[in-house]
Amino acid sequence: MASLSKHRKVVMTALLVLVLIGSCFEMPRSYLFENRAFTTVDSVATDYVDQALLRAAASFAMARTFNGVISVFQESTLQLEPGGVGVSLALGAALDPINDLIERFSWVMLVSLTSLGSQKFLIEITPFVSVQIILAMALIVLLLGLWLPLKYRPQLTRSGVVLVVTAVVLRFAVPAMAYINEQVYVTFLQEKHDLSVEVLGRTVADLESQQLDNLLGPTEGGQQEETEGESSQDEKGIWSKTKELVNQTMSQGQRMLEAKNKIELLKKMSLELIDQIVDLIVVFVLNTILLPLIFLWAIMRFGTLLLRLLPLQHEKQI
Repeated sequence: MASLSKHRKVVMTALLVLVLIGSCFEMPRSYLFENRAFTTVDSVATDYVDQALLRAAASFAMARTFNGVISVFQESTLQLEPGGVGVSLALGAALDPINDLIERFSWVMLVSLTSLGSQKFLIEITPFVSVQIILAMALIVLLLGLWLPLKYRPQLTRSGVVLVVTAVVLRFAVPAMAYINEQVYVTFLQEKHDLSVEVLGRTVADLESQQLDNLLGPTEGGQQEETEGESSQDEKGIWSKTKELVNQTMSQGQRMLEAKNKIELLKKMSLELIDQIVDLIVVFVLNTILLPLIFLWAIMRFGTLLLRLLPLQHEKQI
C-alpha cells in the first residue's frame, strides 16, 4: 500500500508538473491552452463585443449629430416686424425638452462604450490571468499538498482545487457572458434597437432639411424698398402709402404665421422621438451594463456552488 501510494504521488506529481510547464512556457502553452478551441471561444466573444461597440458608436454619433442640429435651431431667433411692431420667435424653449434628453442619452452611450471597451479588454487579459497566474499558483499549491507533511495536506489540496476552479471559471466567464448577452440582444432587444435607430436617423435628416431663413425674406430688399419709399415720398399719396403698409403688414404676418407653424412642426417632430430615445437608453443600459454584470455574477455564483459540491471536506489521505 505504501508503494502504491508513493506511485500515485509520483504519477500525480508528473502530471501536475507537465501542466505547470504548459501554463508557464509559451510553446507548450500554445498547444495546451491557446489551441484552436480556446482561440475560437475568444474570437467569437470578441466579435460579439465588436458588434455591440459598432452599434453603440453609431448611436452615439447619431445622438451628437442630432444634438448639433437642435443646438443650431436653439441659437436661431426669427425677427419679424408686422406693422412695424417687432416680434421675436426663439426656438430654444420649444426644443429644450428633447435637447435635455439627447444630452442624457449621450452620457448613457459614453458609459456603454466604456463598458464595452472594458469587456473587450477583459476578454484579452483573462487568458493570461487565469492560466499563467491563477492556474500556475493552483498547481504549485497542489504539488506542495502532495509532498508536505500530512497535517498540511487537506488545506493545501482544498486551496489548490479552489484555485483550479477559479482559473477555469475566470477563463470562460467573460466569453460566456458575451455569448449569452448577444443571444439576449438578438432575441429581445434587436428589433426595438433597429426601429428606434431608423426613426432617429430619419428625424435627423428631416430636421437638417428644414429651412427657416426663407421665411424671413430678403432684408436688403426691404431696406431698399424703404429707401426708395423715402425718396419718392412726395410723389405718393396717402392712399398709396396706406396700401403699401397694409400689404407689408399682411406679408410679414403671413411669414410670422408660417414660421410659427414650422416651429410647432419641429417641436412635434422632436417630441415624437422621446419614446424612441428612451427605448435606445433601455436597450443600451441592459445590453452593455446591467445584463453583463448579472451574467458575470451568475457565472461566478455557479463556480461558488460548484466548489461547495466538491467533496473537499472529507477527502481521504493519500
